[in-house]
Amino acid sequence: MVRLSLLIPLFTILSSPVLSAPLNITFPLPDFDLVDWWLKNVFICPLWKGPLPNGFQDLAGSICYNSETKTYTRGTVTARLYQVPGAWQEDKRYTEITNGVGAAIQKGLVSISPLIPTTSTLTINIGFLWGGLGERVQIDSDNSGQTSPCFIIINYPPEWVDIPLRAIQKDVIQRMYQCVEQFYRPSVTTFTEANEWWRRGIARYFDGLSYPTASGQAAADFLTRGLYPEEYSWGITLYQNDDAAALFFHWADQLGGWSPADVNNWMRGHANKALYDEERTSLAADTKITSMVWHKFVLANIDQTIKYPTNGQKIGNTNGGVPKRTHNGVISIASVGGKTSHTVSVDSFKGNIQVFTFKAGQSFSLSVEKIDGVEWSIRKVGSGVYGWNSGDRGRSVSVVVPAGADVKWEIALSSTAKGGGGEYPKVSFTRTA
Repeated sequence: MVRLSLLIPLFTILSSPVLSAPLNITFPLPDFDLVDWWLKNVFICPLWKGPLPNGFQDLAGSICYNSETKTYTRGTVTARLYQVPGAWQEDKRYTEITNGVGAAIQKGLVSISPLIPTTSTLTINIGFLWGGLGERVQIDSDNSGQTSPCFIIINYPPEWVDIPLRAIQKDVIQRMYQCVEQFYRPSVTTFTEANEWWRRGIARYFDGLSYPTASGQAAADFLTRGLYPEEYSWGITLYQNDDAAALFFHWADQLGGWSPADVNNWMRGHANKALYDEERTSLAADTKITSMVWHKFVLANIDQTIKYPTNGQKIGNTNGGVPKRTHNGVISIASVGGKTSHTVSVDSFKGNIQVFTFKAGQSFSLSVEKIDGVEWSIRKVGSGVYGWNSGDRGRSVSVVVPAGADVKWEIALSSTAKGGGGEYPKVSFTRTA
């Protein structure tokens, strides 16, 4: 640009009467290559591989600008964050959300980049769009057979005014991990009733590593919007919990001896099934999620000891804990050597608590019928986290009740049996004193 302060004296010289003839002055024009400028500053937005989701079709072939695009790289993973221009860029939360997503991408790369071999590369294209239908953050599920690049859309509708930034950031990292799933298992593209729990649950586990959900009021805000991914439901089996199955993987990381790499390796090797019955059979034979691993997870839920492995913050659960049944009556046997029993039940990949009341002044030997996949622990009610007696399925446990008052004991049951109808072990009581 030519400054005005230079033009004024130049005009004065050229118009001066001292000059007897016009000056022949040539100003060289700058070298400008429009095509080169275009290629360096403008590109066709890499929106999607398959058909665009509902509401986005008109944006196919949109022009994006490098000036609005950021590139983040860690290890051999590169994430490009671009923006399809539109009125959404004038939204009052534009700066907050775009900067917040950029921060989330960087956090996500910390978790997922170690999962990609240094001999391979993964490119993740993440685009801000507006006006579409469906989830806030969407991944291209039509990317069958392609390990990289992976395509993610961030939908920017007006209703974001009520959505916490943390929820958006967690969604972004969830999708980034699904790009890792796609990298290792490019043929597993369709969600089925049998694979949704581990595909979505593990992705939610990874977003929880980066952004543990806050406690107190912040957690309550999430709960009212259905955004709290660790709200595990004991009304359904592990393989029906979908996003909430993240709680299992947080526990496995915290106490079960797993690591993020172990969780990712489990995802890589777990068989892809279509139906619940097939998944239950597959899990029953799993060498990593064994019956004892599952049982310890049930105990951790009963005692509410599960925490985020990254910051040690306790993960609460207001969606209902492990169900409890208190049996009527009192276990009282007239003479030493006498016996009685109760039949209980437990469904596969669930757990429950069975509470029995024992007669004051009597002692008992208690055992639970030995069934493959069924584990059990027992403690006196109120004895705390360290009161559990766990061990071999076929063991017997001594229950001693002092004189004076009846005492309640609780049995925690869990099952990884492959049968769909549940298991019905018999709890046997023999009076010993």
